[in-house]
Amino acid sequence: MKLGIITCDGNEKWTSCYESICNRCFWREGDADLEYFHAWKGQLPTMENTKHLDALVALGSAHMVDENLDWMVDLSNFFLALENSPIKLLALCFSHQLINRVYGGTVGVSEGGFIFGSSEVHFQKSENFPKQFGNLVDGLTTKKGGPKLTLLESHNDEVVTLGKGATVVASSKECQNEVVLVRPNLLSMQSHPDLTPHLMMDKIWPAIVKKGYMDPTNEADVRKQMDGLDTTICLDFIREFLSSSSKLY
Repeated sequence: MKLGIITCDGNEKWTSCYESICNRCFWREGDADLEYFHAWKGQLPTMENTKHLDALVALGSAHMVDENLDWMVDLSNFFLALENSPIKLLALCFSHQLINRVYGGTVGVSEGGFIFGSSEVHFQKSENFPKQFGNLVDGLTTKKGGPKLTLLESHNDEVVTLGKGATVVASSKECQNEVVLVRPNLLSMQSHPDLTPHLMMDKIWPAIVKKGYMDPTNEADVRKQMDGLDTTICLDFIREFLSSSSKLY
């Protein structure tokens, strides 16, 4: 598979490990080398420079979608252009919010405040799903006995309402629109299957404690909450979606 990665955060703590994160999560033996589009510094994907790719993954960011920076506007236009493309796209966290806003959804502050740790994400079948995607959701059975995955979360905003044509794929207690099929080839997730508990605590926890979002005395409880994750199952699900033939959708 030929896969492109869209990065959306220029903080050195992330730029120094993008490649290790993405190789671990999205690259598989036999794939071409991952190609990077650093949107945050103007290295944006276009329909021309991505036409040779099979799929794209757009990552998270500490930016908020309502900042409307120039690169966010350009990335939004690219997301719109993908609607009639054979290229598959997975959008995570910030990118999940951005693409849903592009397609008519709304983004707002999470009712429960800053969400950090893990959530039990419940997948649901819909008659609006294309057949093959519905089969992928049916296959999400874990040792817990159902289509539910425990995934890492770190966000203060969330997708509040969906645009026309988008369908909820999964919800959690904390967030109704956790996973959204924006279009048959465009999938978005609020959660962070790309991260690990170590990365969360090393690179995000200090910043959100400093901003007053989290109480530092709760660190032990937060760490314990990150046990029993279903990250591998989620990454397998993502891989199946990204590598599946668009003609079957």
